[in-house]
Amino acid sequence: MEHMQHNKVITQIKESGHLPKIPKAFGEILDMLLDPYEYDLDECIDKFIKYPQLEKIMIHSLDYNSNLNRKFLTIRDAITYLGARNAKIVAISYITNLLVPIEKGRAKVFNNKKYWKHCLGTSIAAYKIAEKSNLSDKDKMFIYGLVHDIGVTVLDICLPDEMDQIHQLQKKGVHQIAAEKLVLQGITHAEIGSWLCFEWNLPDEMQTIIANHHTPLLATRHKTDVMIIHLADSISTTYYESLLGCESTFIYSKKIMESLGIDEDFMKEIIHTLPQEIERLYKIVV
Repeated sequence: MEHMQHNKVITQIKESGHLPKIPKAFGEILDMLLDPYEYDLDECIDKFIKYPQLEKIMIHSLDYNSNLNRKFLTIRDAITYLGARNAKIVAISYITNLLVPIEKGRAKVFNNKKYWKHCLGTSIAAYKIAEKSNLSDKDKMFIYGLVHDIGVTVLDICLPDEMDQIHQLQKKGVHQIAAEKLVLQGITHAEIGSWLCFEWNLPDEMQTIIANHHTPLLATRHKTDVMIIHLADSISTTYYESLLGCESTFIYSKKIMESLGIDEDFMKEIIHTLPQEIERLYKIVV
C-alpha cells in the first residue's frame, strides 16, 4: 500500500484539504473490538481516553441511539454495559458519520443522494444474505455495506470535478470501473478506499472487503465477508442503475451464490423488496 502514497490522484486527495481526519488509534480500537474474546477492556478504554474528542463523540452517539433510560457518563461505562460487540458497531458507525456524502459531497453532476441509496441497498442486502447464510455477523455486514464505497465518497468530497467526469461517462453507458480508470489514470474507487483504510489504520478485515468487493475471487483473506458484500453490492447496483435511468442487467455469480448457500428464489426476494426497504430506511437516516 506504500506505493499508493505517491500516486498522483492520492496526492490530490491528500492536498485537497477536505479529507476527513481519524486518529490513528481508532484503527487499533476497532481491531480490539472486532475480536471481543481477545481484547483487553482496560487497554481499549485507555486508547479511547487518549482522544477526548473521539470519546465524546462515542458517548454522544451511544446516548442518542440508546433506548435505555440512562446516560453513559464515561467510555468505560458505555463499553462495559453494551459489551464489545455492540460498541464495535457504534465505533464503525463513527466512520460512516464522517463520510455521509449528502452532507459533505461537492460534486455538481453526481447525485450523492441517489448513491447513498445504493449504499443503503448494499447494507440491507448484505444483512439479509448474512442472516440467511448464517456465515457472518449480520450487523457487521450492514455497517460494512454502508462503508464499502468510501472511495466513491472520498472522490465526491475531495475531487468533485473528477467525480462528475466519471458520472458523465457512466450515464453514457461506460462501466463504473472503466470510467474511473479513464479519469483517474488507472486506479479505482476500491483502491482509493483501500488506501484510505491504510491511511486511517483501519482493520485488515475492513480494508480487504473494501479493496475486493468488485473482485471477490481475488481475495486471499476474509473471503466469506467479501463475497457477501460483493453479492449485496451487485444487487443494489441493479437498483441504482434504474435510478439513473439505465437498463443494465447484472449476472450474479452462481459460484458465489453456491458458496454462500443462496439460491435464485432468495435473490429474487431481495431484489423485489429492496426498493421499498431502501425508501423506508432512507427516510429514517437522512
